[in-house]
Amino acid sequence: MPIASLLLLLASAQSAGVGPIEVTPTTIDIAGADHKMTLPCKGRAVIIAGSGHVIRLTGTCASLDVSGADNKVTANLAPGGLLTVAGSDHEVRYFSSGEVRRDLTGAGNRVEPAGKALD
Repeated sequence: MPIASLLLLLASAQSAGVGPIEVTPTTIDIAGADHKMTLPCKGRAVIIAGSGHVIRLTGTCASLDVSGADNKVTANLAPGGLLTVAGSDHEVRYFSSGEVRRDLTGAGNRVEPAGKALD
């Protein structure tokens, strides 16, 4: 994806929520509240903090860290990748072609392995 397209995508995504979104070659970092978007993982580590986000990650993510409250996330995780969920009332669905390491804390979280990785 050309840089201009990615910047346009991020600018339009930020208008739906509050807080920063940073995408680098190795990480995706989403913070604040109420972002609703789909982003390509491309092997990156993903950090989602805050509340009310609805995030769909396509491609394969190296790891996923979700904290805060009331976030809904769907992702493909690399085999052996780490899924960390902390906080409350998150809904996380993940796909993987192998075992995923999980570190789950908090209350009211629903974390579901959803099967083999999506294409």
